[in-house]
Amino acid sequence: MNPACVIAAQLLETDPDDINPKDYLEQLDADKLSGVVNAITAQDARVFYSRTHTYARSSTPIQVRRNGRTKYWKREPARFSVPVKYGFRDCFYIDNNNANKWSTIPLPIQKKEL
Repeated sequence: MNPACVIAAQLLETDPDDINPKDYLEQLDADKLSGVVNAITAQDARVFYSRTHTYARSSTPIQVRRNGRTKYWKREPARFSVPVKYGFRDCFYIDNNNANKWSTIPLPIQKKEL
């Protein structure tokens, strides 16, 4: 789903005087820079980084990679699902429910206390 489709969907849902497309595109650019996972930023990302979990013996965030194309729903433009793969066999989806636990940019490594 490209930014034009999202803008068109929002225009259909709200009063046209309330939406400024330039402000919306600026917000999308800010989301890409901050690593927020949403329907637009998930479309371009190849790798996702966990905000909550790290590898067992290090402080590096867990990294998963895309395993297919992003799925969208016509009736719910903000709903999305991205198939991802972790390791050799583990596969799962990043969607609206767990998108706040993932980032599209590498997160800073925090030192673990021993």
